Amino acid sequence: MSVFSAGFGSPPAGVRAAPLAAGTASAYRRAMPLYVVPRTRVWLTEEELAAAADCLPAVSDQVSEHVRWITSYVVTEDDGTFSCFCVYEATSPAHLQAHGDALMLPTDAIKPVATTLAPA
Repeated sequence: MSVFSAGFGSPPAGVRAAPLAAGTASAYRRAMPLYVVPRTRVWLTEEELAAAADCLPAVSDQVSEHVRWITSYVVTEDDGTFSCFCVYEATSPAHLQAHGDALMLPTDAIKPVATTLAPA
């Protein structure tokens, strides 16, 4: 079910709405809600960013029952620092907060994903 099929309008021409996150998990995994977590000006240098990337797999393995890291989009801010927008599946926002704390990363917000838009 998408927000569009739930009566919230229809997507623009050429765009299809993906099912809501709760219904998209693979058959071998329990479905978990999808979240986006913005983290502003997390790293000052490329070296700090690389060090954080090295730690991610170990911490993610420790919380894999409750948090699945999907991907992160890292952007360069105007001042040269790095921010990111991380996409996760998680059993709760509290588990996402604990994941960020374990990585010593700030959590600006934890936003549940309503739907996903993708090209048709």
